[in-house]
Amino acid sequence: MAPTVKRPATDASQQLLASKNISITKPRLVLVGLLLKEQRPLTVDQVVKLAKGKLALSSLYRVINDLRNGGLINEFTTPENAKVIELITNTSRHHHHIFCGNCDSITDFEIDDQLERDLALEIERIESEYSISVTSHSLELLSLCIPCKNKLNRQ
Repeated sequence: MAPTVKRPATDASQQLLASKNISITKPRLVLVGLLLKEQRPLTVDQVVKLAKGKLALSSLYRVINDLRNGGLINEFTTPENAKVIELITNTSRHHHHIFCGNCDSITDFEIDDQLERDLALEIERIESEYSISVTSHSLELLSLCIPCKNKLNRQ
């Protein structure tokens, strides 16, 4: 019997899970593998479609919670309240998202460091004024991506 050869994505998925002391299960490997392959935020619907039957919806929500609690993924919602997940990597910086209102694509972007510092100062002012503690912030841009804009212009 020939030895089985692991695919690089599986190796990378296993390494990521192990780096966070998260037990390695097939559903977790499938989800992490998809996120590594796609290199972009994915909605739950996109994950289900890309998994091609390898990941049950009931398992997916459990895996998302496990990976979020383990510090491996971020979770946020689109303007239409769809759940989105993305990997947290060692090179991940604080970033924001652009949402296409036509095709539902999500693009990460970073703002200028000075603007981010100014935003942090404004958040401090808001915390003081409203006696709250902000735990996170995001800037969302609603857009029409170029492919969708071109497609609509041709119609």
